[in-house]
Amino acid sequence: MLVNIDEIQRQADEMILRAGFPKHSMNLCSAPYGDGTPYISFENDSYNYIYSERGYEFSRKVTDSLNTLLYWIISEFAYKIAYQYELDHRVEGRDGRRIAFPKFVEIMANMNPDWESEARVDIQKILAEAPYDDSLNT
Repeated sequence: MLVNIDEIQRQADEMILRAGFPKHSMNLCSAPYGDGTPYISFENDSYNYIYSERGYEFSRKVTDSLNTLLYWIISEFAYKIAYQYELDHRVEGRDGRRIAFPKFVEIMANMNPDWESEARVDIQKILAEAPYDDSLNT
């Protein structure tokens, strides 16, 4: 049985607090704003995590697992925090992802220790397609 948006928000807030970030650092939506903000819909006994802009849907992930949905939601938040951290700690001549990716994994592990390995796999997939390139920052 699917939980409602309020329960999803409550669980996301708990994880965000556990990792040391303020409650309501993220506000979940259950309808499109039309500006690219992701939202959650509940269709066919599944959670749908959708990105759309001006009526055009450009991404949809579907799952029946609340844990998977929360991973998708929290990983977006964690990437934003990790890239802000990289910006604040930028090293000239180094691919910024060398700083952002470990921070992302750390944040995900703090949110839910079970997500650390999944976050590492996500990073490995990214690097398999787009390896680090320090020459881009010189």
